[in-house]
Amino acid sequence: MRRFLLGCACIAFAATADEPPPLLKETVVAALARELSGESAKRNLEVISQSHRMRASRGYRAAAEHVAAQLRAYGLDEVEILQFPADGKTMFGTQKSRLSWDAKSADLWEMAKGDQGWTRAIRIADWDSMPLSLAQDSERGDVTADLIDVGAGSDDADYAGREVRGKLVLVSSQPEAVQALAVDSHGAAGIVSYAQNQRSAWWGENADLLRWGHLDSFAGQPTFAFMVRPSQARDWQARLAAGETVRLQASVDAGRHAGSYDIVSARITGGDPTRAAQEIAFTCHLDHPHPGANDNASGCATILEVARTFAKLIREGTLPRPARTLHFLWPPEIEGTTILLNARPDLAQRIVAAIHMDMVWAAPTRRRCSASLDHPRASRHS
Repeated sequence: MRRFLLGCACIAFAATADEPPPLLKETVVAALARELSGESAKRNLEVISQSHRMRASRGYRAAAEHVAAQLRAYGLDEVEILQFPADGKTMFGTQKSRLSWDAKSADLWEMAKGDQGWTRAIRIADWDSMPLSLAQDSERGDVTADLIDVGAGSDDADYAGREVRGKLVLVSSQPEAVQALAVDSHGAAGIVSYAQNQRSAWWGENADLLRWGHLDSFAGQPTFAFMVRPSQARDWQARLAAGETVRLQASVDAGRHAGSYDIVSARITGGDPTRAAQEIAFTCHLDHPHPGANDNASGCATILEVARTFAKLIREGTLPRPARTLHFLWPPEIEGTTILLNARPDLAQRIVAAIHMDMVWAAPTRRRCSASLDHPRASRHS
């Protein structure tokens, strides 16, 4: 970890210099090595990863406020949380902003039929212990209904001969891909998905992994979706195929609302009057489901530690102030960068190079990496 932090710091410092190879003097490398702290980075990672950091949400804001508070304590320049409308209307270039989304609670129970009728038997998912189990952009709902397996659920043929109106549909696709057909066209009451995310790397490797899911941010018909493990879905499918009724109770208190995209920004001002207006940007995306210790709290903690180290060594006089300004940015992934550069073209004009840190502490083996990236309880692997 310390070697990686040192490498990041050396890249940052070298990017502001006009020196021939090897770019940095041994005294500079030694000073960075002495000050950089893996423990300091880990403490920040632990705080950031505790929040469920969906874009423009309370959890994201909590993480952003922590990063900004740390930057102020470290003595960086111009620390601020830039805010841009998340209202579902404002255009940033060709991208329309999405509404903020927050959840208060969500529960999914399997019901059992007894002498007194249907009662709760097994808790399948709940927001408090596993926020990942509720798909992003889910809206309020309170439903007790039978579960109907419709396969992928993304084609009209998947619904042929199946009456899903008022039922919960079990699908292998992302909720967004089935929302219009299942809910809008066929009247389903909600969605239960066991989607496996992108077809890459460890696709389908572990049936006990719970994956992140999302609904359509601009859908007209509000609905909700729960994410379940493929192993749970297969159990239900076997029972449904045998003629058994699977009844679920779903309760969701969540919804979209007008809010703001928050982007943490801080600088270490360059010391060369002729080049200080030029910026070397260090970026990483702050948004991710809880815990997201690797993707991407690791990158966030890394550039935060680089910022702390530079600020301290410059303040002490151990290192000179860089010629160009170092600009540290923590936006939501992809859309946050698009919003920032469209809303603040002056920033784009000043940035001459950008170094992006994403999942910088991934475990070296495929199986451990799979666990650390996807398993909702696997922050220990990071």
